[in-house]
Amino acid sequence: MAGIGFELKKLFKQTGFLAKVRAVAYSALVSLGPFILCTIIIVSLLLFMSFTKVSYKSRELFIATIVYTFIFSQIITSGFKMLITRYIADMLYKEKFKNILPSLYGLLSIVVFISGIIGIAFYWNSPLPIYIKIVSFILFIQLVIVFLMMEYLSTVKDYIKIVKSFLFGVILSISLSFVFLNFTNLDIVFLLLLALDIGFLAIISVLSAYLKNFYGEVADKRYFDFLEYFDKFPSLFFVSFFYTIGLYSHNFIFWTSKLSIKVAGTYIYAPIYDVPTFYALLSIMPSMVMFVVSTETSFYEKYRNYYSLITQKGNYSDIENARKEMVRVLWSEIRNLVEFQLFFTLVFIAGGYYILPRVGLSQLSIDIFNLLTLGAFMNILILIIILLLLYFEDRTGALFVAASFLISNIFFTYLTINYSESTYGLGYFAATLFSSIIALLELLMYLKNINYHTFCGQPIIYREEKKGLFGRILQKFNPVKDDGDNKKYQKI
Repeated sequence: MAGIGFELKKLFKQTGFLAKVRAVAYSALVSLGPFILCTIIIVSLLLFMSFTKVSYKSRELFIATIVYTFIFSQIITSGFKMLITRYIADMLYKEKFKNILPSLYGLLSIVVFISGIIGIAFYWNSPLPIYIKIVSFILFIQLVIVFLMMEYLSTVKDYIKIVKSFLFGVILSISLSFVFLNFTNLDIVFLLLLALDIGFLAIISVLSAYLKNFYGEVADKRYFDFLEYFDKFPSLFFVSFFYTIGLYSHNFIFWTSKLSIKVAGTYIYAPIYDVPTFYALLSIMPSMVMFVVSTETSFYEKYRNYYSLITQKGNYSDIENARKEMVRVLWSEIRNLVEFQLFFTLVFIAGGYYILPRVGLSQLSIDIFNLLTLGAFMNILILIIILLLLYFEDRTGALFVAASFLISNIFFTYLTINYSESTYGLGYFAATLFSSIIALLELLMYLKNINYHTFCGQPIIYREEKKGLFGRILQKFNPVKDDGDNKKYQKI
């Protein structure tokens, strides 16, 4: 995430245990905030529903609504998040802070419009009551907004306020749910979704105020300058988009299988498979946080030293030593993260035998959970390597890994889904194993030839770059004077 590295470096420079805890808490918040928030709220509301003896039909409709809004809001925002992260990082590096907040408004206007069209089309012919459709649609749009805002909140250094805003929304949603369930007689699913809508509205409102106070009033009305990044870095959009679809493609395939059910004539999903998928993905959350911490503290210093020697005309011996040290630290951090994740994977598998039956999972779902948890272990390695390849500007390699993950997950899931129940989940595990090998080989080959990519990958002769489609549109409707930063070049 753009901006988190700057804050983490400051925090880790401080001595003491509390400084380390603050740095870890900050990285956890900005990288997993919406996921943690949704998990806490959903688990709490499910507990309320079980205590108040809500009908199975209502619980099923509520869970299906949450599954759809959460998954598809992630997919729709995934590519935009990667592009806007690059844009924000560039604006921070160039100290063009006034361009950041306008881009949020422009981004939201585009993505919310796209999401709105998709949401309306989905619910148009649904037999659900109109009031259920409205609160479900609002929740979907709110999740889209939160996922996009999190990319900007990583630049706000007062993370205590961010934590408080999330906690306020969680407490508000849970409190309203308790009140609605115990003191009203309206439709329970409607009331629970309404409580979620109010909680997320509170979070969005508070976070919007923080961003506005941090960046000040919008003086420059150039809301859509970030669109030029679609011309410059289109692969970034597809790297994140392919990976996110790949993450859920095995679920979509199971939605077409005999395990699928249709809820309220609207939602098709496979609870026997989808529920263990949710619990399996929880197992990788600690490693996602630790990757941010280790990358921005241990690896980044070696990375910066290597490229600083190159740009500051260091001698070959120093550059080569810096390269070796950077590569050594990189593989060391990957090994540490793999060991770290392996511990949590084993803990989740062992704990699943005792906890999952008590929360209502069948033996088949528990067996699926074990395979999916092992797949999640490999999946975190894929994600880490994709991010590292992007760190080195190897966007082609990252796109190849993401596409391999998507295609292999579809292939192996289709291959195993009709074989027997014992192979449910094996397709995802096989896909992640295959893709992790591809990712490791891609990273290994890039690091082996990093000097070539660094020196020979640079352009020799430059010419002024022609603007792409979005650049021409922006220039036509919003021309700017050349400030010395608008000239772009193209490699010959």
